[in-house]
Amino acid sequence: MKLTHQHLKKHPEKLERFDQVRIWSGEWHMWWRPDARGYTPNQSEAGVYDTIEAWACVAHCGREKKISLVAA
Repeated sequence: MKLTHQHLKKHPEKLERFDQVRIWSGEWHMWWRPDARGYTPNQSEAGVYDTIEAWACVAHCGREKKISLVAA
């Protein structure tokens, strides 16, 4: 299951549905690497983040980034 950044801005309570997530950048069509150190096209190399940590990393992002949080 995935939730878009824009949806989460309207419904932050839905963050509680996940314990851990991966971060997808729709702008680059890639996953965030661990510790937000770049991007990877491979989901297996993507970082797995605590949901609150992930939201703290992406909450400031604009709509153009097309960020989604995907259940890990």
